[in-house]
Amino acid sequence: MFIDTYPKFTAGRVLKHETLNLLRDYPRDYVDILYRGYTDGLMAGCQLVINSDTITIEPGLVRYLGKIYMMNESINIPYTATGQDAILKICFKKEKENNETIVSQGDMMLQPGTKLAENELELCRFKLKQGARLRDDYQNFADLATEYDTVNIIYVRYAAPYEQTLSPVITRRFAQEALENKLLQPFDYAFISQCAGGEPVARMFITAYISARLGIVAKDSTHQDMHRHLAAILSDIRQGKDMATAPRRNSGRRVLID
Repeated sequence: MFIDTYPKFTAGRVLKHETLNLLRDYPRDYVDILYRGYTDGLMAGCQLVINSDTITIEPGLVRYLGKIYMMNESINIPYTATGQDAILKICFKKEKENNETIVSQGDMMLQPGTKLAENELELCRFKLKQGARLRDDYQNFADLATEYDTVNIIYVRYAAPYEQTLSPVITRRFAQEALENKLLQPFDYAFISQCAGGEPVARMFITAYISARLGIVAKDSTHQDMHRHLAAILSDIRQGKDMATAPRRNSGRRVLID
């Protein structure tokens, strides 16, 4: 049965152990039920603010191995220009237990390269040249993938039901640029309405839209593939092409009929 139990706060009343447990467990139980079935990844917040020599990670929620981690204060991570790949990530440590608490912790770190261990989640990556400025003021949708001096969030995994998905910053940017043009297909509006809200869009919906719009097999696309395909769709939209007039792109698979 469904039930809601809330302690009574009145003058002179002694709060029992069971009553205090209600206050402790309700928020955790609520969040666990709300996000049950979600994959690991970023969930909310964790926006990046790019400064001249630091990256600020704002408060947010992430999910790792089914457990939700909260960061309620901003953290500044210093960076320097090396001309080489660097990755900002969360590294999750083993639980620490004492007589009073069990602590699960994920630490922010910036490291050379782009490799991720099994216990790590990516926040962004970049390659900053000497004397250049690190930026996240993207000029257009394609600019999200610029190799140098640009914060790249394409590879970031966002938590969602069933499958991880693209950052909502990417899908919302797609919607903004698509809506600047005349859309020719009803399914364009359906997809863009999902993207425009700024919430994570299901990966299955993204790949299904790509497949329908470009005539390719997109089910197994990586995050980089999905961004590249969406950029191609924006190009088609700007040129007024629809499914009937856009050339069928080679998906890399062929069917031969004898």
